[in-house]
Parts: sequence; C-alpha cells; structure tokens
Amino acid sequence: MKKGIAIVNWDTICSPLENGGLKIINLHHENNAYFLKLAWNFAYSNKPWSLLLKVRVLKSKYEFQMVYKSSSFWPGIKQFYYTILDYTSWTVGTSSFINFWHDKWRAATSLANIARLSDGASILDTVSQF
Repeated sequence: MKKGIAIVNWDTICSPLENGGLKIINLHHENNAYFLKLAWNFAYSNKPWSLLLKVRVLKSKYEFQMVYKSSSFWPGIKQFYYTILDYTSWTVGTSSFINFWHDKWRAATSLANIARLSDGASILDTVSQF
C-alpha cells in the first residue's frame, strides 16, 4: 500500500452500507446540527446559560457587541444565529384563543396595558381622543 491521496471521498464513506459506504457519521453535519440546536436555544430560551450569553454578546436581538469575553462555543452559535432568526416564524392561532389587545405578547405586558386602555375602553375610544 502506498502513501498518497485518499481514493474514496468522505461523502461516500459516510453513506449507508447499501450504497457502498461505511456508515460513518459525518461529523461536519453532526456539528452543524448541534450548533443549530444551541443557536435555537440561545435565541428562544430563558435557560440560565442562554441569558448569561445574551448579556455578554448581544447589543440587541439583531446586533452583536463588538467586544465580548471569549467563549469556546459562541463562534459556532454565532454562525447559525441569523439562520435561526431568518428561517423561524410563529403561527398565531384563531381569534377564539387569542385576544390581540389583552394577551401578553412581549415583556410580560399586554398591548392594552402599553396603550393604557382601561378594561371597558376599546382601541377606537383611545384613537378618537387624538
């Protein structure tokens, strides 16, 4: 056996046995899946590690701080963070389950509270005051 260039490419080695491969896990794909999951948890969870990292590296939801303490896994999360934000959407159900003005959408408060609507007032009453 001579030393030299590999004669079988990595994609073939990682393919199933039935396709002539060795069924070896493609670590590049596994690593990407791992960092996508971490990026999802970073973006949408309130786990302590996520909250701590957000404080350390984010200026806002869409902007990173220019200088932050280094982290062993932040570069991998950062690589997929915008992918998660760009390809994530939320589907809102029917109006029988959702009250647009009184459900808490953000920051544990309702839009009615932000707009300072009283319980009996409607948004039309508030708009007509202007």
